[in-house]
Amino acid sequence: MTEAEHSIKVTSVLLNKMKKLSLLASLFIAVIALGQQTSQYGNASFNPFLINPAAGGMSNVMQYELTYRTQWVGYNGGPRTALFAGNSVLKLGSKNAGLSEFNYTDNKFFALPKRSATGEVKHVLGGIAYNDAIGPFSKTSVQLTYAIHLPLTSTVNIGAGLGIGWSNLKLDESRVKLYDEVDYAYSQFLGSTSNYNGVDASGGIIIYNTDFAFGLSTKQLLNNKVMFDGNPTESNLARHYFFHGAYRLMSDETISIEPNVVGKFTPHSPSSIDAGVRFYYKNSSWLNLQYRTSNSFVVRIGTTLVKNLYLAYGYEMPTGKISGAASSSHEIQLGIFLGNNRNLNKEIDDSIKQSEDGATE
Repeated sequence: MTEAEHSIKVTSVLLNKMKKLSLLASLFIAVIALGQQTSQYGNASFNPFLINPAAGGMSNVMQYELTYRTQWVGYNGGPRTALFAGNSVLKLGSKNAGLSEFNYTDNKFFALPKRSATGEVKHVLGGIAYNDAIGPFSKTSVQLTYAIHLPLTSTVNIGAGLGIGWSNLKLDESRVKLYDEVDYAYSQFLGSTSNYNGVDASGGIIIYNTDFAFGLSTKQLLNNKVMFDGNPTESNLARHYFFHGAYRLMSDETISIEPNVVGKFTPHSPSSIDAGVRFYYKNSSWLNLQYRTSNSFVVRIGTTLVKNLYLAYGYEMPTGKISGAASSSHEIQLGIFLGNNRNLNKEIDDSIKQSEDGATE
């Protein structure tokens, strides 16, 4: 073999390896990017803080929530999401709003906290941590959030929020099945490019009062270039844009009706809009019916329990042309609301003492 022929052969082998590496890297990013760069939650209309860092603290209570979501049930390696989120109003100064009294009598099936806009400034601190997985690929993200709500009028607040944190994309080798068990290109890719770590941010705005709430937000705000071991790829963590809204049309002590909508938009990807209506019974149990324009019908039920706990479950059923190919999704939340406790015994004792002192005089 001549030197020229040897050079051509070596070049051909290197090009084939590069193609394999490029294919593997592209597959990694494509699977994550295909609707899975940011988590999807059916519960976002009930708890918009999940998609908007400005939406925490509207009710002047602490809210902490655990979520587990599984999609494509029946398919091995379908998308799965586990999430923890929480936020709380902080009283920073005598003129700023703080936590309100909430369920201080420990009622069972207690009434949900209502949105509160009383002309006071609110400072809201929160955080979100989640893990998304699909097949051998996973994304883990942790963010801290801060929001400030300002009075627009005596009964309407406007707020802005920002979140900043860390994200990791990972390939789990144990879940990968190769056609060729001895694939050196794959081994090289796995050894040097199986992890991506980066700083990311989110932002949002909100306007609300007791009856309505409307917000706009974005995730993956920095639009980071994905790099493995310092090597850039052709992919970015694309910005995701959201809008959400809810309005109480009818509200009394027994039945309340609240239309709601959540929209999701990503450049160069199909948009999705969840539109529906939520029915409340005694403001402690609820039924939410939604239609998702990406061909899903969503049913969610929830109720308050004891000790400020609440539980919700959602079922998503594919419709239209994808109903035969796709499978259902399930989502469950367990959450808790915390507020200031009212010391009734102390109030009664003080009242009795005042009465006794008055009688003595």
